[in-house]
Amino acid sequence: MSSEWSESRTFTPALLGLVWTAMFGFSAFFFSYSTMVSIASISGLTTVTGGAVLTTMMLGVIIVQPFAPIIGRALGYKGALFLAIGLQLAGQLLGLFVAPALLGLVLAGLCGGVGFGLFVVLANAAVPATTSPGRTGRALGFFGGITSLAAAFGAPLGLWLVGTVPIWSFRVIVCACLLLAVPTVIRFVPGRDRGGRGRGSRESADAESGPEDDAVSAAGDSVPGFSVRGGRNERRSLRGAGAKAGEALGLLIMLSPFLVGMIVFGLIVGFGPGEDIAGAALFIGTVQVSAVIGRFVAGGISDSFSPFALNILGVALTVIGLVCTVVFYGWSLIAAMVIIGLGLGTLQSASLVMAFESVSTPAKASVAWNMNFDIGLAIAGVLGGLGFTYLGDSATFLVCALILLLTGVLSWIAKTIRSD
Repeated sequence: MSSEWSESRTFTPALLGLVWTAMFGFSAFFFSYSTMVSIASISGLTTVTGGAVLTTMMLGVIIVQPFAPIIGRALGYKGALFLAIGLQLAGQLLGLFVAPALLGLVLAGLCGGVGFGLFVVLANAAVPATTSPGRTGRALGFFGGITSLAAAFGAPLGLWLVGTVPIWSFRVIVCACLLLAVPTVIRFVPGRDRGGRGRGSRESADAESGPEDDAVSAAGDSVPGFSVRGGRNERRSLRGAGAKAGEALGLLIMLSPFLVGMIVFGLIVGFGPGEDIAGAALFIGTVQVSAVIGRFVAGGISDSFSPFALNILGVALTVIGLVCTVVFYGWSLIAAMVIIGLGLGTLQSASLVMAFESVSTPAKASVAWNMNFDIGLAIAGVLGGLGFTYLGDSATFLVCALILLLTGVLSWIAKTIRSD
């Protein structure tokens, strides 16, 4: 098979359409996330109140995620994505038209958080069905890299916008961003599967379609259970309660390094490295950009190399970078931030591919991975406040390095036991 043919089978119109939708959906969310406290202050509320509203928004993101597969089965993939985008739009409109500032912010945060919680699970779960079997890792790396870029640019751009234009103009811009996500949902995302076609009719339809159309129709067939056709992620038989508990425990151990990695990411983005330069945009931006690079590279090679080995590499790089934050000072911390970012990006891509390989349906994998992502960021707020106050930044980073190393060893042991 030529490289040109391989590219067309990996980057199908279905995948590119999904990435377009996710790019604007993620950007809109991080516009809101990064400006929630600022808008609260502009509206006459305290920073503490703004922070509480932001926490409410993140709780909405986390709590709704386990229910995303149920909503996907009930509404179909296209309908569920429309619901997710519509809730985020409703949040912006409520923030615009509800007069009491606090009530408007709470409603905007809840609607936006619930909408994004649905959106991120549904979008991640659909990626394997938009590409060819055996190219899932590359597709996930591409998807994750683009959405990480959207988050990296969305947060600072949102802060700049909210300080430059009136609040109503800012909300209109966010609504426009969400509306830009809609056309590719209409064009490339399949509607509800009515169960009218059997396997025979599917095969006859495949005979009349090209490889790119096949990826689109495959996504449609996988909507009810978010299962993935072919490859390593074929639908498995129903398990008993004991087997399901074992799967959940194995997934928890496997994703534990990723969870700690997201705590580290949240610490750096929220508090910044160094006692005298906490929150410096240059250090935060360095971590985000290098994490995007790491995610692209790790995703691109995860179909050829063991995702577990890449996961351990991500752990090692992040631990080394955290130790370097104690050794390096001032602007030399940039080097440590680059190493940490590459490690975190590698962890993100590798753990996502591992989750899709190990769990019975893509929906379960997407829910587990995204909940670990968001819970890690939530824990970072508490750990950063306590750690930076009572231990200092260097000791806090060393504690994180130790915990990350322990979870990496634990996942290695669990992997060895499963292999035996």
